Amino acid sequence: MTTVAKPRPLRLNQKAELVPGAQFALWHELASAAAALSELDHEILDVIAERYRRIHIQGFAFRLTVERMAAHLGAEPMSIRSSLAHLVELAVLGIKPGSGRRPHEYLLALPKRLAEEDVPPLCRE
Repeated sequence: MTTVAKPRPLRLNQKAELVPGAQFALWHELASAAAALSELDHEILDVIAERYRRIHIQGFAFRLTVERMAAHLGAEPMSIRSSLAHLVELAVLGIKPGSGRRPHEYLLALPKRLAEEDVPPLCRE
């Protein structure tokens, strides 16, 4: 008898609402305007937006891992992890945990009040 492990829960601030990947440009603009972002936070938002842009244009993109972001940005992996946690706390990012060889998936999010005001209703479904 085999048991299937429970999937790990999505890391998402309760005050956040997910934004469709096709709205990456609007998300990037709004998320980058959030208060209390460090330079590293901004750079991570840029990397994530670039990944979604490539998916939108080419239909595929590179896998995004903490190690790859650290190498690309010239930062320590621990700093990247701290910054990602800060972005989740600010409600501008959600993280769907990976498993096995599959890396985490970084999901676009905005605070609910901001998403309701700025993201067109058809795009939120």
